[in-house]
Amino acid sequence: MVNNKPVRYDVDGYDIVTNALKDLLNSFPGLLPGENIKFSTLEEDSGISFYPISGAVIATETTSVTGKVNQVCNYPFYVVYRTAADSQNSKIDIKEFLDKLGKWLEKQPVMIDGQQQKLSAYPELTEGREITEISRQTPAYLDNTSEGNVQDWVISLALRYRNIFYRNK
Repeated sequence: MVNNKPVRYDVDGYDIVTNALKDLLNSFPGLLPGENIKFSTLEEDSGISFYPISGAVIATETTSVTGKVNQVCNYPFYVVYRTAADSQNSKIDIKEFLDKLGKWLEKQPVMIDGQQQKLSAYPELTEGREITEISRQTPAYLDNTSEGNVQDWVISLALRYRNIFYRNK
């Protein structure tokens, strides 16, 4: 039997989570001075950006007799690191950067410039939402090479959050 249940989205949560995630990604201690991770924007031959794969999907929802709604939502996304550099060392550095970013987002310790760094807490969200975890879905990998030897390195991640609110009866 096929489950034909329609996919539901936390439409308001999408913007809230996207903005918090942008700030979180740009607080990664492995970024170089002046470097930032943009939202859905890359230059032709360089840059780092993150892209949501879908909206904020409501994975589960329960409602209590008092009208308290508890949703668990998934926000899958990937980070793309685009470069025209083609040396073996630059490829290793980019893969290592993305893998460290993923590990750091999972609240695991990472070594950056000889110092151990660890994300202590996820940013606070608004309107009853709270990030519960971010996890890597893939290690960093070379997604494609295009004209001019421009390469896109990618890591796929999933952010999970809880949304609690009261439904009027």
